[in-house]
Amino acid sequence: MRNLKKLFIFVKDVIVSIFIYIIGVIHFFLGSILILLVGIFTTGWLFEKVVKIFSKMITILAFIRVKIEGVEENLSPDGKYILMLNHVNIFDGFVFNGSFPGKLRGIEEESHMSWPVYGPLMKKIGMIPINRKNARKALESLKRSAELLIEQKNLSIGVMPEGTRTLTGKLGKFKKGGFLLAIESGLDIIPVIQTGSYKIKQKTKWMIRPGRIKILYEKAISTKGFTRENVNELMVKVRDVMLKYLE
Repeated sequence: MRNLKKLFIFVKDVIVSIFIYIIGVIHFFLGSILILLVGIFTTGWLFEKVVKIFSKMITILAFIRVKIEGVEENLSPDGKYILMLNHVNIFDGFVFNGSFPGKLRGIEEESHMSWPVYGPLMKKIGMIPINRKNARKALESLKRSAELLIEQKNLSIGVMPEGTRTLTGKLGKFKKGGFLLAIESGLDIIPVIQTGSYKIKQKTKWMIRPGRIKILYEKAISTKGFTRENVNELMVKVRDVMLKYLE
């Protein structure tokens, strides 16, 4: 009886996962075309609205419920931030953008910009390309990004400081890039902690198990007084806040 129940759960998970992948790919393809078409005429409020809806629909179609906390308490309506989210699975970028009330852009691997459909989409949205294989080019990209942040109003940057998805559900080692960007731009860092995602989709497994994700926006951490020389101290400060929820 127990084995029969396990088999039933497995078959259900397989069917649900296949359905989510099919409907997700269709939505991503059609949504990408819509964003690119809207982007021809405007990159203003309508464009931002379409991008937000596109992101939120990904989680809705995957039967993922997102609960958001800390926005009213810890985010200013006109604030500009470097937001840092723990990296868990393929839904992170969509959950991140969909949960943040303002204009949010992220850092994308430069080589991804040449991918069909995905590359043009990332360029049109305004994702920041970075060459992680070349330290000099990566630093130049961060400086350009800092200048862009200073120039543009109401633009925040989302960073996943681990650089890759967790294999265990625990917080991985941080990379310096996002912290250097925060220091260069002078913007505060907002730690953003997601819980529940690891049960839904794991890096080493293809199946998706619908569930609930909780997104918590923590209090801002000032970057004043931090430089490249003591960037590790800033990394520890942000990490300690996130570990309170992820240990």
